[in-house]
Amino acid sequence: MNTLMFLLIVMLPQNTPKFPHPEFVVKTYPDTVMPGDTFYFSIVARNPHAESIHIMAHYAFSEDNIRISLRDPEKQTQALLPEGGPIHADYFRRFAEIKPGDSRIICETAINVPPLEDLKEPFWEKHLRNLPGRGKNLMLCTTIKSLVKSNEGESYKVESFTFETPLLLKPRPENEMARIRKWLDDTPKRWLPGPYNGQGKIWPIDAQGGYLQFKNILVKGENVSQQNFMRRNNRYPSHPNAPETWQGWKELEDSLTPSTMRDEIRLTRILIQYCDTEDDAVLDELKEWFADMNEVQRGVFAALLRYLPTIQHFPYNDRNIDPDLLFPSLREIYKTIREYDKMSISKAMEDHQQGLGLIE
Repeated sequence: MNTLMFLLIVMLPQNTPKFPHPEFVVKTYPDTVMPGDTFYFSIVARNPHAESIHIMAHYAFSEDNIRISLRDPEKQTQALLPEGGPIHADYFRRFAEIKPGDSRIICETAINVPPLEDLKEPFWEKHLRNLPGRGKNLMLCTTIKSLVKSNEGESYKVESFTFETPLLLKPRPENEMARIRKWLDDTPKRWLPGPYNGQGKIWPIDAQGGYLQFKNILVKGENVSQQNFMRRNNRYPSHPNAPETWQGWKELEDSLTPSTMRDEIRLTRILIQYCDTEDDAVLDELKEWFADMNEVQRGVFAALLRYLPTIQHFPYNDRNIDPDLLFPSLREIYKTIREYDKMSISKAMEDHQQGLGLIE
């Protein structure tokens, strides 16, 4: 894959000294994707000013925060909506200080192009039909609403910053396209996420009001949910199409063209394999792979691998399994690549993860 990474630095607006905004840097990887691939996305806020600035501590995908869309040469746009849910207003009124010359990662995420359930949406049908070998040029458009707090008090100021990043969509081998189309056809619609108030997509809910999960992966003789091992918004593949064992995931991985879709499957296979076997050779493979990985993809993966063991110990995440079945192995996996996890987290989350032995 082409490893070119775009770094786009916005020109600072003429802010009054009372409301200095950060300088944003948007990074994406890769610059060429095939249908079903994932692209990785990072936003860094840097303080170029002579005094500290105070920005929102947490950013999310919503109309009032971060918006991402694709635009084609005919000016048609398609929103890219990661899964989410209700976002409380006070979420955006917590601030973090950035000292002069320092930076803070405010967003790291992964987005499928397209999400599996969107393959038949008009925008994607238009571009996937007779996709030429040279590919099609799209533009990734990112808008950030920056909310800063005055250094002199509790007043606020909002500025919008927009970035554009070229993205080339190239065809995937036809046998692989047939496979992912079958994955969509074989997935009951009620098992796919739906839109949530224009702010993203929300995962299907079960009869008890919790997120729908399937115990479809065999680890140490027990069936556990696939969502223990991968991002919930990645359905390439998900139940009922996902292999049930790490050996099945390895066969799927080996059958695919080098791509970020295969990378995602490889990571899932590594997690399942280590949790099942506790073979140190699997950790060695992970460590070597991460050392050679693009920094944006690596940062997103590292943040995911911190999240997975953390979620094992959240009370609202009752999977009716013993957390110790997976947690010790997931913790060792995270420790193997912990040096690459740079994402900023809240003090409460940091304390929780320190208590779990994930961070020091």
